[in-house]
This record gives sequence, structure tokens and C-alpha cells, in this order.
Amino acid sequence: MAEEIGGITLRKEVVDSVIKGFAERSYKFKQAVSISTTNAWKESFFRETATALSGQTGNAVKGIPRGASFPQATPEWTKVASYVEKYGLEDFIHYEDIISDDVDVQTRVLYKLSEGVVKAVDDEIWDKLTESQSPSEIQEVAITAGATTGAWDTASASIIDNLMNAKQLIGEYNYSTNNLMAFISEKDHRSIVNYLAGKGSQFPKIGEDMAENGRVGKLAGIQLVVSNSVTASYAMVCVPKICATWKQAVALASDVKVEAFKGTRIRVCEMGTTQLTDPKAVVLISNTQE
Repeated sequence: MAEEIGGITLRKEVVDSVIKGFAERSYKFKQAVSISTTNAWKESFFRETATALSGQTGNAVKGIPRGASFPQATPEWTKVASYVEKYGLEDFIHYEDIISDDVDVQTRVLYKLSEGVVKAVDDEIWDKLTESQSPSEIQEVAITAGATTGAWDTASASIIDNLMNAKQLIGEYNYSTNNLMAFISEKDHRSIVNYLAGKGSQFPKIGEDMAENGRVGKLAGIQLVVSNSVTASYAMVCVPKICATWKQAVALASDVKVEAFKGTRIRVCEMGTTQLTDPKAVVLISNTQE
């Protein structure tokens, strides 16, 4: 049944509810980061050295003699600057389309606008966590490229060992490895299912349809998350909520402007930036595909 322009289905709070309900199920990489609000444009943070503190040569932590001075150790921090970025899309729905189209134009516009902004934010978080797939501060497990050298879509795949290697690297920097996440592409999800089917183990659980927020089960104790933001031939393992922070200036929100008998403009916006606070809690796995 057609609604009048300005009716309840177009009120801002209803639009907000639809958009946020969709986004909550769609964000994949916000599972990997902690979320903190900000009202500043420039967001500098301090990245702490990840290695454990130790004493100096000849003045070790262990075996301090009676009455001797304690060894001195000071953590180090590096100042890193980041800047809030704006993400947004809008569309104008004509009055005639709202009252007479066979397709529910309003709902589809809300869905597609939300999808576009959510995807852009997920792309940003993936890119920052992986340092644009050019590791400098983060760690890396590099599979030798080629058809017979261990890519996940080949018979020589060593998927579990690759994941355990990433887990080892994170654990060696004293991070907890009890709740790790691995972000993978659709192609690599298929390769993992085929690999496990060939091994005759864990297939039913990992082979299930995609669950909410991209979670598709655990492998080697690591939660697998499928996302189209993952660049082809890469995967990423991280310590969620520890590795990075999404500094949120404006949460995902909408604005609606109705022009009587002409149409309705709907705008969706989010503002924030990703801070890679603990790069050693992230491992990029490269060359997963032949």
C-alpha cells in the first residue's frame, strides 16, 4: 500500500533503524577492532614496543645480588598520526517511484546505500590492519608462490600449519592466542573446505553456510571470518579488540529530506579512522592462491 511522502516509512528514525540493523549484521572487520569515540579530526596515538622488557648486559632481571641495584628497563612508544575520514552515499527517490513502482524502491535504496558505506569502512580497516599488504610493522607468513609450493588451492596446501605459524608468531610476542580470528576470502574459504574434505576431518562444521558477520566456524582454534574486503591471495590472523582501534567520530547515521510531491533524498554517513595500535598482534598470510 502506497505511503504519502513524509509518512512513517520515511521518517528519519525508521530509516536509521533499517540502516543500522543491516549494518550490524554486515560489518566484518569491526569484529577485529575495539571501538572508541572521538571528537577530534587528528587522532595521534602511541604505539608501544611489543617485546618484553629485559635488563642490561651484566645486570639481568634474574639473579639480583643481595643489596644490589635493580636493573632499569623502560618501555618505548612511537607517536603515530591518523586522521578521521568521512564515508557516505546518497540517492534521491522520485515521488512517482515511491507510490507506484513494483519494486520496493525505498527499501532497496536503504539497503544499497548501507552496503556501500559498510563495505568502504571494512575495506579501510582491512587495508590498515594489513599495511596495504606490504608488511612493515605487522608480521607475515609468506607462502612461496607457485602451483606446488603450498598455496591453499593446491594439493600441497599446508593450511593448518600456516594458521598455526601465524598463531606462533603472535604468541611469541606474549599476546594471548585463545581468541584469534582469521579473515579470509570466499575463494580461500572454498579451498579450506576442499582441503578438510580431502583430509576427512572437520568438514561439516567449516562447510556450513556463511553465518552472521561472516563467521564460518573454527580451524586450529582460530575463528574464520569470510569477507569480500580481503584482497585476493591474502589472509590475515589477528588478536581481536587488541590489534587495532576504530576511532569513531560519527556512527553510521542517515539523513532524510522530503520534497512534497517531488521525492525524497536519503543520505548515509559514517566518520572514523583505524589505528593499528598493536601491529605484532597481526599476521598477514600471503600467496594463499596459485
